[in-house]
Amino acid sequence: MTVNRKEILERTNPEDRIVIARVLDKIQSAIKFAGVEVTDFYDPHRQKLLSQVLALEPGISFIWAGGYEEAERRRAVICPDYMEASTQDDRLRLLSITGNIKFRDLAHRDFLGAILGLGIKREKIGDILVYEGGSQVIADSDIIEYIAVNLIKVNRLGVEAQIVPREQLKLPEEQAKEIFATVSSLRLDAVAAAGYGVSRSKMADEIRAEKVRVNWVAISDCAYLVQEGDRISITGRGRMEIDRVKGETRKGRIALIIKRYF
Repeated sequence: MTVNRKEILERTNPEDRIVIARVLDKIQSAIKFAGVEVTDFYDPHRQKLLSQVLALEPGISFIWAGGYEEAERRRAVICPDYMEASTQDDRLRLLSITGNIKFRDLAHRDFLGAILGLGIKREKIGDILVYEGGSQVIADSDIIEYIAVNLIKVNRLGVEAQIVPREQLKLPEEQAKEIFATVSSLRLDAVAAAGYGVSRSKMADEIRAEKVRVNWVAISDCAYLVQEGDRISITGRGRMEIDRVKGETRKGRIALIIKRYF
């Protein structure tokens, strides 16, 4: 069934409608000035939403770019359809953050917090790749020099930030722990509690506080039903994926295989 822009807008929340409006402005600018426009960085949920919008707009070509093929956060590169959208026009730069970090484990949230503490908006930052001894940050070319000059500490540890060629991108291997669990139902509070190893009541508090996202969308309903393939993330706790729903046990509970990422 074909949808139109009006139907998409009617079923989206106010924040998403603002994002759509910004992208529509980028489309008009690309057509009016016969040039290339780039959007902010978006998570997969908004990429899917915006791809629907972009596909409905006549006279344009677009691609998604995030600095590497498996990038989670990406931006749209938009141009008139008589041109070819290319990653060469994505206006991305790569920042390397290093320092005497080996004596303390720093996580993604530490590097992100330090960058946002400089007054940088989240939508100007792509993926942050953390590895032993530092991290690499994919960011908008307009703000990366500002970060390189002003980022001198991450979680009270001195660091050095340098702009490096994109060919130096390091892709750390993602580590996952496989967890076997049984739950009474596929409610979000039950599954997330099992995956993160906390009590169901504590998880319910985090859900109601809107700290929990399912497939990158904030969910505040503890009774929300998840399914195989869903990704759950929690601020400060990382993310997990429901790898398999194996069916009911003899005691009537639901057996799951969960992958917890670190």
